[in-house]
Amino acid sequence: MLFKPTAILLFISLCCLAAPHKQNASVSDVQQHAYFDPTAKWPKTSIYVCWENPNDNFKNDIALVRSAIADSWEAASAVRFTGWLKCAPENAGIRILIDDSGPHTKGLGRYLDGVKDGMVLNFTFANWSQSCKSMHDFCVRAIAVHEFGHALGFAHEQNRPDAPGECQQLRQGSNGTLLLTPYDPHSVMNYCNPDYNNNGKLSAYDTQAVQNIYGRHETTPEHQ
Repeated sequence: MLFKPTAILLFISLCCLAAPHKQNASVSDVQQHAYFDPTAKWPKTSIYVCWENPNDNFKNDIALVRSAIADSWEAASAVRFTGWLKCAPENAGIRILIDDSGPHTKGLGRYLDGVKDGMVLNFTFANWSQSCKSMHDFCVRAIAVHEFGHALGFAHEQNRPDAPGECQQLRQGSNGTLLLTPYDPHSVMNYCNPDYNNNGKLSAYDTQAVQNIYGRHETTPEHQ
């Protein structure tokens, strides 16, 4: 859910200040605000992922994470996460620790490359967010989509200087330096979203932003 403070200077902020009932993201809107610092962008769209401590008790949870990412960031863009096996000491890429603590990443984008325990995901919810026990699969999926947004380089939407004051009170993690699009109340990266992590679904501008940065998947239909 949050990423630990780092010295990374990036803010890929996502989306539009549109009325809550209407969320039409035009390409021109994205291009107008596509001020992106390329230093945190992964150099390739194929990004290796591995697990620090997988075991058979978490097989279903690992499958849920893979499915959630396939249905969101991968479905929306040319990004492909590969591997998903147990980490070897020399492995680069995104290294995920399974731990009963607050989910987070230790940085943004390619600055996670090869960082031990660079991402933390919770599958048990015995200590942290015990309310997730009653909606386990939903929480695993929604949290994974949010954290992989950080892994692609997206910062918390509520950290933006143009976020509403009540939302800025929820600021967490490092601030970036650049705004990619207008403020998006519906972003999967926005703690101020009335829907928890936007129910694990990318908003219209989340989709436009990741496509702008990493390209479209060949089979991704044009957004209307």
